[in-house]
Order: sequence, then structure tokens, then C-alpha cells
Amino acid sequence: MFYKKFIFFVIILFSASTTFSNETIFNGKFVQGGIVIGQNKLAKKVFFNKKIIQISKDGYFMFGFGRDYKSSSTLKIIKDSKDDILKYNFNIEKSIYKIEKISGLPNKMVTPGPEFYKKINEDRTLIKNSMNEKYVVDKFPLTFIKPTEGRISGIYGSQRILNGVKKNPHGGLDIAAPEGTPIKTMSDGKVLLAAKGLYYTGNIVIIDHGYDLQSMYIHMKDINIKKGDLVKQGQIIGTVGSTGRSTGPHLHWNVYWNKVRVNPEILLAISK
Repeated sequence: MFYKKFIFFVIILFSASTTFSNETIFNGKFVQGGIVIGQNKLAKKVFFNKKIIQISKDGYFMFGFGRDYKSSSTLKIIKDSKDDILKYNFNIEKSIYKIEKISGLPNKMVTPGPEFYKKINEDRTLIKNSMNEKYVVDKFPLTFIKPTEGRISGIYGSQRILNGVKKNPHGGLDIAAPEGTPIKTMSDGKVLLAAKGLYYTGNIVIIDHGYDLQSMYIHMKDINIKKGDLVKQGQIIGTVGSTGRSTGPHLHWNVYWNKVRVNPEILLAISK
């Protein structure tokens, strides 16, 4: 595996007005690229590193850590009154990432010329604006499925060297499968973007699952849904393709929490 181990060690710090409590449950991986689901049935507000995050009626919430996340983070839960507070400090384990070398890409896809800059910038703006849309839902996403079956051909966090040129680290999970293989949504959600012909990503779908959790499906062949659709977990949203910057048919699957890429394999591992 690309990381040494998962850390579940949590240091619990309480304000003077609270006593020891086991009311908060955490399910997740306290590691770079990790994601955690928490629950406290009495929670009224939850702050992660001073950012207020959405909680469900049952007290569920989630938070995550990017590829190069700092070593520690804090969580504050306010219960029935402003003086009834739980404070947590988490130590985040560093990850060790692989180096992946990929050859055979067209040179224009590795180092595009200035004639492609306008298209690339337009695509980035389209993706950014789509992800800025907010989908608020009461139902908390507790279960997740892999969007397609196939060979894992690229993993989260690895350093990519394309045609000998060092590029940005890989942000998701690559699943190689025959062209036309069905792609399913990992959980219920709302389609924020369903677009074809983007320079790098090719045909792409972005789905918001609420609670700052979003998923992205890249290099697709067919797209079966449209922007604004509400989709159910397991619904077929399109098929595997090789559009955009791709050397062969595969799905590139990204998962974001608060617009930060997290490891899709960890999300699957904590699914209930």
C-alpha cells in the first residue's frame, strides 16, 4: 500500500465545563488523504479547524485530509448549550506515495502549446464553478460503492511522470476496464456537471452528495444523465471511455471533501 498505516489515536481535550464522555463516535482514517465520519447525537454545531460543517438530524458529520495535510487538526462540538463543548485534537499520519511513470501520451497532452490555453482555462473555470454550487440534503451518506469494476491502474497520491515530465500528483483512483463498461454513482446525489470534450478530463460528470462531499468521473465515453438530475446510489450514469488525456479505457474517479481530494479507497473502507 502507498501509506504505511492508519492512525486511530485521538487526543481528547475537554473544556472546563465538560466531563469525560464517549458520546462521539469516529469511523475513518486519520492519515493524509483520509476521511472520517463522526457522530454525536447531541451535537448542535460542529467546527473542523474553525470551519463550521453540516450535521445531520442524527448527529452525523464528516471531515477529511488532503494529500499533504499538516500533522494535526482540531474538532469542536457544541451540544445543548454554548458552554457544553467537546474539543478534540487529532494527530494525522503522513503517507508514503508511489512514483508512477506513464509513457506514450501525445506531446500536446503533456505539454500543451499556447493554442490550447484558452480551452484549458475555460474547462477549469467550468469545473470550479460547478463545484462551487451547494447541494444541501438531510439524508447523510453512510454507504459508498465502487463506481465500476476493473483493474486498479492508478492510485491516489502517486507522483505522476508523464513522458518523462514531472506532473502534479494523481488525485484519484484509476480503474481500467473495457470501453463501454457501466459506471455507477457511488452514493445518492445531485449532478453538478455533465459535460463532454474537456481538454484533460474528456467527458466528465460531477455529483454532489451533500455534507461537502463530491465525486468526479473522468474520461467517460457515454454520459446518461444531465446537470440538475437527482441520482441514486448504483444508478448507471455513463460508461468507461478514453476521452481527454488518457492512454486507454479507464475511469478516473475523484472524491472531494470541502473541495479537497481525499482517497477513494479509504471512503470505501469506512462505508457502513
